[in-house]
Amino acid sequence: MLRFARLFTSTLFCLSSLQLWASLPELSSIEPLEFDEDSQRLVAKGDARLDFDDTRLRADRITYYTEFSLADALGNVAISRQGFRLIADRLTYDAEDTVIAVDQLKTGQWPFYISGVSAGGSVDDAVIEGATLYYGNPSRFTPSIGADSIEYFEDERGEAVKLDSATFRVGSFPIFYLPKYTHYLGGAPYYFDAHAGYDDELGGYFQTTTLFPFNSWLRAGANLDLYSKRGFLVGPAAQYTYNTETQSIHGALSTGYIQDDDPTGLDNIGQAIEEDRGFAEWRHKHSIGERFNATVAASYWSDSEVTRDFKDDYYNENRIPDNFVEGVYAGDNYLVSAFARFSPNDFQLVQERLPEVRLDVLPTPVFKTGAYHKASLSYARLRESYDLNLPVDLIDSEADRADLTYRIERPVAITDWLTLTPLAGARLTQYENQETDALLSTLVEESTSRDIFEAGFDLEAYAYSDHPTINRVWGINGLRHIVRPVIRYRYFSDPDQAEEIAAIDREVFNLNRPVLDLSDLRSVDQITETHLARLGLENLFQTKAEDYGSRTLAALNFYQDLIFEEGVRYDGDDDDTFSATWIEMVLSPAPWLKFDLVSRFRTETLTLEEMHTRTVITSGEIWELGLSTDLLNKQIDQYRLDFIYRLNERLSLLSEARFDADTGETTRARLGFETRVGSAWAVYYALTYREDALRESDLEFTLRLRLIAP
Repeated sequence: MLRFARLFTSTLFCLSSLQLWASLPELSSIEPLEFDEDSQRLVAKGDARLDFDDTRLRADRITYYTEFSLADALGNVAISRQGFRLIADRLTYDAEDTVIAVDQLKTGQWPFYISGVSAGGSVDDAVIEGATLYYGNPSRFTPSIGADSIEYFEDERGEAVKLDSATFRVGSFPIFYLPKYTHYLGGAPYYFDAHAGYDDELGGYFQTTTLFPFNSWLRAGANLDLYSKRGFLVGPAAQYTYNTETQSIHGALSTGYIQDDDPTGLDNIGQAIEEDRGFAEWRHKHSIGERFNATVAASYWSDSEVTRDFKDDYYNENRIPDNFVEGVYAGDNYLVSAFARFSPNDFQLVQERLPEVRLDVLPTPVFKTGAYHKASLSYARLRESYDLNLPVDLIDSEADRADLTYRIERPVAITDWLTLTPLAGARLTQYENQETDALLSTLVEESTSRDIFEAGFDLEAYAYSDHPTINRVWGINGLRHIVRPVIRYRYFSDPDQAEEIAAIDREVFNLNRPVLDLSDLRSVDQITETHLARLGLENLFQTKAEDYGSRTLAALNFYQDLIFEEGVRYDGDDDDTFSATWIEMVLSPAPWLKFDLVSRFRTETLTLEEMHTRTVITSGEIWELGLSTDLLNKQIDQYRLDFIYRLNERLSLLSEARFDADTGETTRARLGFETRVGSAWAVYYALTYREDALRESDLEFTLRLRLIAP
C-alpha cells in the first residue's frame, strides 16, 4: 500500500520532468496567463493548474520561472496523482536541484494520515517538520503521534518513518513519550483492547490489554484487569515483528497473575483451586531463508480453569494447552526436524517428547523403474505421568523409541483413465529403557522390538464430461463434471510384541475416516492388525472463472469402509464388516451461498451416526445468516444459528443462539451491537444468556472497545 511519504517522494519524480519542457509548461487558469519576458516568469491566477504526466498541481496562483526551472504555487495547493492527494498552503519546487518545499501540508492513505507545518527535501531524503502522524482518519478520538520531525525512508524491511521527540496521543490527550521512534508502515503503532461488563461469578469487571511501541520491532505493555469479586489481575504483554530479506520473526507474549479473593470449584482433576492463580501464553515463529522454520507454543496455567475464568478469549481458542518447540530444515527432497513436547502444567496428562528428532525422505523415483519410495527415521525420548489421574503413587511411563518407516509404490497406467498403484511398506520400531507401573502392564519389557509390514493397492479411475450450461443467476459459464472412483486396500501384519510395549502414543477418540497408510499413523505404540478396503466415489463440478481458470461449484464424495479384521467401535460395540459410510458435500454455486456437509452412517443398519453441516447465506454487505448442526448418535444433537445485519456503515447487529435438541433447551444466546467511533475504534456491547453454565453466570453483559488493525 502506498503511504503519504511515497506520494511526497513520487511527486518529486514527476515534478523533475518539468526540466524536459521548462520553456513551455502546461499551465491554465480562469484568468488570462501573464508572462514577464524580462524575468521569464509565467503567472496563472484563479484555479490555476499545472498538468504533467498523470499528475495535476492546482492552486490559487502558480508562478513558473522558465529560466531557473522554478515553480511556486500559493493558496489552496493540491497535488493529485493516481488516486492520492497532498494539500498545502504553499509549494515551491526547484527542478534543477530536484528540491521541494511545502508549507502546512496534509496527506495520507488509509490507515495512515499526516499533517505538518513544513516539509522539504529531495527524492532520497524527505523530512516533515512539526508533524502529526494519525492512525486512521484524523478526528476527535483518533490515535496519533506528534513529533518535531518525521523522516521517510525505505530499506529491506519496507517503508518506514523515523520520528524525533515522539508523543503518543489519543485525540489531544498525551499518553506516552519516546525521544526517538522508528515505525515501519506495515503495522499499527498501538494495540488496545478493553472489556467491561458484569458476571455473577466475577462481579463487575474491566479488562484491558495495552501495547505501546518501544522501537521498530517491539510493542510492549500489560494486561490490567479489575474484578469486583475477585481482585486485580496484572501481567506484562508484548508483540514483536522483525523482517529482513533473509529472515522473519513474529511472536507474542501475554501473562497475568491474580490473588483470587474467591476461588470457586475444582479443576479438571478434582483438586481445589488455590488463591494464587496466573497464566503465561507465548507464541513464536522464526523463518530463516526458505529452508528453516522454528515454532514455539508455550502455555503455563496455574490451574485448568484460570483462562476460562479471566480470559475466555484465550480459553475458547485453546481449551487444552499444548506446549511444544519445533525446528524444521527443508532440504531439496528431505526434511530434518527436532520436536519437543513438554508439560509445565500439573492438571493434564501429556505424552511428552524430550525430544523427538526425525528425518523424512520425500517420495523419490527409484532409478528409471517408474516406482517411487519414501522413508522416515526418528528417535524419541517419551515420558508420561499418571500421578494426576490415578489415586495411588505410580512411576512415570518412559521409553526410548527408534522408529523406521519405508514404503514403495509403482503406479501402472492400465488405460488413460485407469491407474493401479500396488504398494508395500514396513515399520520397524525398537524400544529401550522402558518403565511403567505393574498396575498398568505386567508384560512390559525394558527392551523390545516390533515389526509391522504393509501391503495394498490404490485403484483410481478418472473421467469427465463437459456441458454447455449457461446460467447468469448462478454465474455458470459451461459445466464440467469430474468423477473419480477409487478403491484403496490395506493390510497391516499383526505385531506380536504389542503387550511388551509401554503404550504412550496411544489411539485417541477420533471419528474421522481411519488413516490408511502405515507410515502416517501417529498412535505408534498401539498399532494393531488391520485389514480393510475403502471404496470411494468422488465428484467435482466446475465452471469457468470470470478471470482465469475454473471455479468449483460443488463437490460430492461417497466412501465405504469394509473391515475384514473386526475390532471395537468408539461406543463399545463390535465393528461391522461394512463398517461405515461417509458422505461429504461442499456446495458453493454463488458467492452468496455456501453449504458444507460431513456425515457418517452405520451401513448395516442405515443408522445416521454423525453429521456436521454449515450453511451460510450472504446478502452483499447487508446481512449474513449462518446455520450449523452437530449430531453424534446418542450423545450430541446441537444447532447453532448466527446472524449479522449491518444497519448502516457504522452500526451492525450481531446475534447467536445455540440449541440442544436432547434437552430441548437453548444453551446459549447472545445479542449485541458493534459500532465504529471515528475510523480507528470499534465498540461492541452484548447481552449473553447461558443455560446451567458450570463457571459462568447465566446472564452477562459485556462492553468491548478495541483499536482496529490496518
